[in-house]
Amino acid sequence: MSIEAIYFDGEMARDHAVTVNRVGSNLSFQGAAVPATTWSISGLHSIDPPTPGQPFRITHDNKPGARLIIRDQAFIDDLVAQNSHLKGGYSWRHLGQVLGWTAGGLAAFAGLGYLAMTVLPQQIAGLLPHSWRDRSGDQVITSLVGTAKRCETPGSKSAIAAMVAALAESGTDIPSVAIDIYDMDLVNAFAVPGGHIVLTRGLLKEASDPDEVTGVLAHELGHVYHLHPEAQLVRFAGLQVLAGAISGGSSGDLVTSAAGLATILRYTREAEREADAYARDVMVKASVDPIGLKRFFEKFMKLEGIKPGEPPQESSALDTIGNVFSTHPGTQDRIKEIQPLPAGKTPVKIMTDEQFRDLQQACG
Repeated sequence: MSIEAIYFDGEMARDHAVTVNRVGSNLSFQGAAVPATTWSISGLHSIDPPTPGQPFRITHDNKPGARLIIRDQAFIDDLVAQNSHLKGGYSWRHLGQVLGWTAGGLAAFAGLGYLAMTVLPQQIAGLLPHSWRDRSGDQVITSLVGTAKRCETPGSKSAIAAMVAALAESGTDIPSVAIDIYDMDLVNAFAVPGGHIVLTRGLLKEASDPDEVTGVLAHELGHVYHLHPEAQLVRFAGLQVLAGAISGGSSGDLVTSAAGLATILRYTREAEREADAYARDVMVKASVDPIGLKRFFEKFMKLEGIKPGEPPQESSALDTIGNVFSTHPGTQDRIKEIQPLPAGKTPVKIMTDEQFRDLQQACG
């Protein structure tokens, strides 16, 4: 059965008169300017659902931009009656294709997302200019400490220098850092981009001896060494760009928003393990008793139990993001990894009793 039809090749805006024949499971057509072409019926798709009295437009998997327009109603009815996938809507085969494309797209997107959120931030962090890191770190500290004052006395400076010197005896690569004390009740320490480490008055008040503070400092040095704060900043920046691309909105100020600050401070379990491993290695090599870090982690656990979610008293971004005990995941498991100095190693005296008092009284 031969019929006349119109063919568009999808490449030029010109129609071609063709003769169409149905041969078994194929449609064959050709015209004066169209070479003999065969389309399998199983690969046909209707552009619009067939409507009596209206032209029937179909295309094919092999050439989705092309169009074959058929007006012979008897031919249309017979073709559609024997091939239900041409009735319009979603056939199971077509739905399967769509689902396959969707699943493939989601898998590719998830793969890119995994790279962007895990592997790439750590790589990109090492490429960031030092000036940008320092500027970002200053902004983060300003947002975190709010109105809290920075505390510094000759005695506190001497005590901090003593801790760094003791850890440097390990022979391990100790990163260059700026260590500041802030007058905050919060019992914690945190590292921010640019090699900045903040110790709080609350942390120094809770410490029983120099080993505890030095252990916490070694842990934060581990974050600085591995560029964890910078990686977190890159990670959050990527999330903001993605969110902006999806929503069409602005990404906002990533280093002053509560979400950005929380992301920078909340390291992954893997990052915390890396910082712990760095601290343990440095302390053992420097003969600084690691049990000090273990004792302080245990104090963290106790304080969490006694004051769950209690916000700090200062007017700061920490009020918004909550108690930063939550920035140290898996504390219980990490405590188990901390062991005493090996047999035969005698713990060093990190600082004098007077230096430790000066450190604890830095804020008055």
